[in-house]
Amino acid sequence: MILAIGNSSVYEMDAFKVVVTELKKRGHDAILFKQDKCLEGEYLIFEVVNGKSTYSVVIDEKVYNIDNFSAIWYMKPHLPFELLEFKPVEYRQFIHCQFRVMRIALWSIFRKKKWIDDPWTIEIAEDKLYQLNLATQIGLDVPNTLVTSDPDRVRTFYKEHNGNIIVKLLGVSPIVNQVLYTNKVTSEYLAQIESVKMSPSIFQVDIPKEYDLRITVVGDKIFPVKIHSQEDEETSLDWRRKPKLNDFDVKMEQIVLSAEVELSIRRYMKAIGLRYGCIDMIVAKKGKHIFLEINPSGQWYFVQLRTEAKIAKAIADLLM
Repeated sequence: MILAIGNSSVYEMDAFKVVVTELKKRGHDAILFKQDKCLEGEYLIFEVVNGKSTYSVVIDEKVYNIDNFSAIWYMKPHLPFELLEFKPVEYRQFIHCQFRVMRIALWSIFRKKKWIDDPWTIEIAEDKLYQLNLATQIGLDVPNTLVTSDPDRVRTFYKEHNGNIIVKLLGVSPIVNQVLYTNKVTSEYLAQIESVKMSPSIFQVDIPKEYDLRITVVGDKIFPVKIHSQEDEETSLDWRRKPKLNDFDVKMEQIVLSAEVELSIRRYMKAIGLRYGCIDMIVAKKGKHIFLEINPSGQWYFVQLRTEAKIAKAIADLLM
């Protein structure tokens, strides 16, 4: 039996089910612990009884000893919206901290289990500065970048590149039910740049691109998808800007990467220590591939639905 740790959204449940279907073909099964159902009877439990410790999970009223799972698939769990938006506001951080400590204990106690992926590795790999630094070390092309909370340095960066820069989040947005996209730094934005003192951000040169690449890596399998982001002005800067139910309103197609680019991706995954990840790149003029970031727990199901890439099969093989 394999344990998946995630949430109860329709998208995540559908993605989980297609992997379970693949696992059952191979004589295995999996069960999903839904962290966002913590107010409805799904719990993590740690006990010490007569000198023996056990860590268990309660799913659909049944108790499972985590020692008995052969692998753990970590799908980025989060708390229910009732707790994410809890009021009085001053209690939110306390609540989040208590649940996070409970999960961190799970990461540590079962560090030697097979994980996709080890949450401690995910924690490091999610850091955008670490990602970019590692990319430069292994020779990937990266846009000229400034990460700072110093408004004067942003103004200088803006001038040096003739106002042709973008801004994006340094970390995952903590705002419930709201996505903050990549945006162009305009003169109006620059007039309010003093506010960057309250939030360090990533500023990069806006490189003209032919198209975007979403590259899902599962073990030794690589699933590259060309995203035709430049066919619509709304998606030209950030292809996620036209979301629809569990998908994005932009054309996608599977492609084959050159041997050189594929090798650089394998080197990057080895260096960052991940078995799974979704890499975002852009392809600029003359076919130059430029690394933007990696999402260690990125969504993959929409890629399989749109392109028939066999990602679920690869995940099932890796979990086994």
